[in-house]
Amino acid sequence: MKIKQTVAMLMLGMSSLVFGAAALAQTPVPTPSATRAAATPTTQPTFVPTVIVSSGIYQPGGGPFAFADAAFQRVWSRTDRPVSLGEVSRTWFWGPGPDTPGLIEQYNEAPSGDKRRLVQYFDKSRMELNNPGADPNNPFFVTNGLLTVELISGFVQVGEKDFVKYRSACTPMSGDFGDTLAPTYRAFQGVSNTQAGDHPAHNRIGQKATETIDRDGKVGDDPSKANVSGVEFVYYEAQTSHNIPKVFWDFLNSSGPVDDANGRLVNQQLITPWFFASGLPISEPYWAKATIQGQVKDVMIQAFERRALTFVPTNTRGFQVEMANIGQHYFDWRYRNGGLCPGEVGGTPTPPVPAPSGTPGVAATLTAVGTTTPTTTPCPRCPSPTPTNTIHIPPATIVQATHVTDTPAPTKTPVVPPPTVGHAPAP
Repeated sequence: MKIKQTVAMLMLGMSSLVFGAAALAQTPVPTPSATRAAATPTTQPTFVPTVIVSSGIYQPGGGPFAFADAAFQRVWSRTDRPVSLGEVSRTWFWGPGPDTPGLIEQYNEAPSGDKRRLVQYFDKSRMELNNPGADPNNPFFVTNGLLTVELISGFVQVGEKDFVKYRSACTPMSGDFGDTLAPTYRAFQGVSNTQAGDHPAHNRIGQKATETIDRDGKVGDDPSKANVSGVEFVYYEAQTSHNIPKVFWDFLNSSGPVDDANGRLVNQQLITPWFFASGLPISEPYWAKATIQGQVKDVMIQAFERRALTFVPTNTRGFQVEMANIGQHYFDWRYRNGGLCPGEVGGTPTPPVPAPSGTPGVAATLTAVGTTTPTTTPCPRCPSPTPTNTIHIPPATIVQATHVTDTPAPTKTPVVPPPTVGHAPAP
C-alpha cells in the first residue's frame, strides 16, 4: 500500500505529563495452574507512558468498570467468564474485565451522523459498537479494533477509509513491561501489510516457521526452530498472502467450555468465526527473544489485523499460545504518550472521552455524570457484581481526517466460512 497523500496530523489535546507505569505484559488468571507471580524485568524500561490518565478512566488488568453495553458483556462472558470464575484454566481472550468505562471515539460512518461510536478497552483488545441499530445476532455486531494495524503503521483509523497520521509504536509486542529484547510494533512494519506498505508471502504450507526478528526489525533465520513441535505451516490466507503455523491455527479453531446465552457452561468452538477476535494474518510468524517474568525466552510472534499472537513453547499447557495485551499497548500509545521510539519527542495526546448519557449504544445505566452500575446477563454460577466509580464527562472532540483512497487497509473482515486448510494462493 502506498500513501500518495499527506494526511492530517492527529489533533492533540492537553493533559498533565508525568512518568507512569503500566500492567505486566501478561495478565494472570485466577486459577492455581494459571496464576503467575508479579515479575520484575531484568532490564530497565526503555520508555514508559508519560501522561496521567485518572484511575476513574483507565485501570489495566481490569478495573471496577461496568460493561458499557450489554452486547460487550455477552461477548466477554462467552469465553472469559468461565476463566474469571475459575471453572477453566486457559488464557484470557479479552482480560479479567473492562480496563475503562465506555469511551467515545471518532467513527465517520456512525449512523447517528455525529461521527462518534462507543468503545471500551480490555487488556487484549478494544470492543466497538459501530451501529447500535444493526442486528445484534450478527457475529460482528460487536467488533474489535484493528489495533495491530494501527500500532505498526502509525495511522489511527477514524472511519472506513479515513486515517490520521500519528506515529508507529516502539512498544514491545511481548515480554515484561519495558522489555528491551522483544521486537516492537514498529519492527514489524517491514514485514506486515499496513498503510506503511505491503509485505506478502508465498504459500508455504508444509514448510516450517524458522525466521527470526530482533527488536529493530532485522530479519534472520534459525534452522533449529524447525525442531519445535507445531511450527509447520498448515493454512495460507489468500486475502492477505500470509501463512499460519499449526500452533496458531489450532488455537484459533480450538473448542472448550464457554458460557451460552443463558449462562450455562457448554462446550463449543471458542472463536466463531475463527478470525472474529484476531482478524486475518498480516505478517508471517517470527521467532524473537523476550524477557518474560524476568527470564529471557524464545517466543514466536505473528501479527494479525486485530491481535498479536505469541507462542512460548516452555509455557504450561493452555498458556503456550496467547494473545498479546494489545489493548493496553494501544491505550498507552494513543492516550498516554507510550511507545515513543528513540529520538522522538512526545506530545500531549488527546485525552480519552467518557461516553455521555444518551450516546447510541451506551447502556441505560450510564447517567449524565458518568456513574455506571454493572449490566447483567443470566449467570446462575456468577457472584454478585460490584458497583463502580463516578467519572466526569468532558465534551467530545472530533478531528478532521484526510480521506485516503489509495490505501485499502483491512477495515471490516467479511463474514465468510473459514477456508479449508491447505488453501492455495489466488492467482
